[in-house]
Amino acid sequence: MKAAVCDRYGPPEVVRIREVTAPVPADREVLVKAFATTVNIGDARLRALRVPRGLSLLVRLRAGITKPRQPILGFEVAGRVEAVGVAVTSFQPGDRVVASRGFKLGCHAEFVTVDEQATIARIPEELSYQDAVSLCFGGVTALYFFRRGKLASSETMLINGASGAVGTMAVQLAKHTGAEVTAVCSGANADLVRGLGADHVIDYTAEDFTRNGRRYDVIMDNHGNAPYSRVKDSLNPGGRLLLVIGDLWQMLAATRQKAVIGGTTPIRAEDYRTLMSLAARGELKPVIDTTLPFAQIVEAHRRVDSGHKVGSVVLAFDVTP
Repeated sequence: MKAAVCDRYGPPEVVRIREVTAPVPADREVLVKAFATTVNIGDARLRALRVPRGLSLLVRLRAGITKPRQPILGFEVAGRVEAVGVAVTSFQPGDRVVASRGFKLGCHAEFVTVDEQATIARIPEELSYQDAVSLCFGGVTALYFFRRGKLASSETMLINGASGAVGTMAVQLAKHTGAEVTAVCSGANADLVRGLGADHVIDYTAEDFTRNGRRYDVIMDNHGNAPYSRVKDSLNPGGRLLLVIGDLWQMLAATRQKAVIGGTTPIRAEDYRTLMSLAARGELKPVIDTTLPFAQIVEAHRRVDSGHKVGSVVLAFDVTP
């Protein structure tokens, strides 16, 4: 099978499409034939070992000291169940599914194995493979931080970095919760986030939200430039900062400040099912920056590295559904 192999840290060009041995499902595993996957900021950061300040050694210990321990990146995949292990009871060949191997990665390949009890969910008939997979990275991140931050109906929320994969999902899921949402993004993306439900939009190129005197119950930082020291005066009493991206020192500060919530997002099948259900009912819209053939994965990495993508970058495999 074809897979995108990254055998050293570096720029997008270190990723190469190669022929590798296809996996065989174990007794409790499902073999998924991939129709679509994504390149997200996590893939790009791991590929380049471009991590927040102070976290390089920790990431190398987990991902590989001198080169990626898992050379096939990819957090999520959408496709069709091709085969199942002898002990699998929840899925059968032909099922349309979206799945993740979490930080085991390996989803940038034509075939992927996933434990049936891990992160795997059926795709509703209303959704295409590309739409389904585009919801996952940002949607799971938003759901996790909203749970941790106990976002409640009628609260005011500011989302910094509202037009990326996480931001576009966060705007919609916050509105679904009943929050009043202020989105921070470039003026070029203002209409997009308003269309997703944002009540107010701040163009960061024209206004600093930390200096306008407004306060919020919850602030979500998807960009990495809004630590607690910068936003504390923009929080209401009892307010919370959801620190999706932060360096080591900001994470340490989070352990001392009850108002700051950080951490690594766990990828759960329950959250995948929630996202698929909301999208099937039209309550959550996929936002795709661009869709490229799998063979153009280097260009996908370049697009993510640009810092200007809107929503998700999706890769489509050359297969017949």
